[in-house]
Amino acid sequence: MKRIGFVTTNKVLAQSLAATVKSRPAWGFEPFLLLDPGQAALDAQILRLDAAVVDVADAALEGSCETLRRVVPGCRLLLLVPRNGRRYAIKAMQSKAADDFVFYDASLDYLLAKLAAI
Repeated sequence: MKRIGFVTTNKVLAQSLAATVKSRPAWGFEPFLLLDPGQAALDAQILRLDAAVVDVADAALEGSCETLRRVVPGCRLLLLVPRNGRRYAIKAMQSKAADDFVFYDASLDYLLAKLAAI
């Protein structure tokens, strides 16, 4: 079972994504909510996450990709990005701080397909 963390301060978003992932047991995901930006990297390390979806629209999470990558190097990072965050996502991918990204206005099915491909 792959352990997936949702890193955001938006509790509604995190709970919704976790509920959706749980509704697809065939994919074998075990979701975790990482709602405290200051503790997300430590939580990811303790939980031994296989992947993390990071909400980069949240200013409190700036720099969290680099920290997650350093603390949990085997964790695949998928950024959830608003359209105006395109440059940040590209920069994070070029610097290897993130593995992939999905725009906020993409469909939920697309986001789940990206998670399934991890």
